[in-house]
Amino acid sequence: MTQSTMTKSRVLALVDAYGGDPARWPEREREAAVALLSGDRDLARAAEEARHLDLMLDSLPAPRPNPTLRVALKEIPDRGNPLLDLIAGWVGLWRPAAGLAAAAVLGIVLGVANPDLPLPGFGTTATVSAAETTTDTDTYSLAAASAVGFTTQDTF
Repeated sequence: MTQSTMTKSRVLALVDAYGGDPARWPEREREAAVALLSGDRDLARAAEEARHLDLMLDSLPAPRPNPTLRVALKEIPDRGNPLLDLIAGWVGLWRPAAGLAAAAVLGIVLGVANPDLPLPGFGTTATVSAAETTTDTDTYSLAAASAVGFTTQDTF
């Protein structure tokens, strides 16, 4: 990042995130931030306060791990989660149901997309031959009856 693109807010963000020591800042932004820091009193004061805080934090003793906590943390993966186990069991049952639902949806879509397909039980050829031998009035009756689902053998 060049000095012209480095802003005061970015230098303050670097100080807040990494502390007052420029050696801890990201390399690609360090040079531009130090150049801007050296020319601005407010930024220099913020970096000095951060260095003071860094010194106080560095003087604290390192935390020692608690052996009881360490044992408890090692047991967490062994316990498992009963809710996740229950959900995993149900996932196995949904796969066959999803396959049946997909087949049903496919059947409905194909049926709606192709309304001219002959349906089983509707004798379309018998209706046509019977309609050819009757009068016009009977032809309309047979066509209406076949649309409802009656065949020529049915009485109505």
